[in-house]
Amino acid sequence: MEDKKILLRKNGVTIYEDSYGKVYFSKQNPESVVILARDGNQFILIRQFRKAVDCHVVQLPGGGVESGEDLEAAARREFLEEAGMQCGTMIYLGKLFPASWRCNEITHVYFTEEVISTKDQQLEDYENIAVIRLDVQDCIRQIKENEIQDSELVYAILQLKLRGYLEV
Repeated sequence: MEDKKILLRKNGVTIYEDSYGKVYFSKQNPESVVILARDGNQFILIRQFRKAVDCHVVQLPGGGVESGEDLEAAARREFLEEAGMQCGTMIYLGKLFPASWRCNEITHVYFTEEVISTKDQQLEDYENIAVIRLDVQDCIRQIKENEIQDSELVYAILQLKLRGYLEV
């Protein structure tokens, strides 16, 4: 690997600059999980303000994997915390690098069609997340018309189509 200059280390994240002046960051624990849940003819998604892009983003419920935590258990925990829901069987759709040009984050994507209970969200103090239910075909249309830009959600929809779980 080429030379890099560390600019900042804080909260498990290292920001560095390479010899070309490009800035990157590396997470000490780079794994995260998201879950695409379909309940009947609707996807269960979340909407939250993202400071990095200065707007509200429609995306999948998910978050970081705790040290030593099983990926599926992390996806279930995040679904309960952010959407206030529990699910049955989950299918692993794969992993992606949502911003490989900028960071080392790895997102593992799950899918379920078994939403079995609803409870209150268990949000962190800093989180303000709205749960939304979006008709499957409306979600596809919004992706096609570039109204939804979240890479993890788009990846999950593509994987569903490729695996035969989604008719478009």
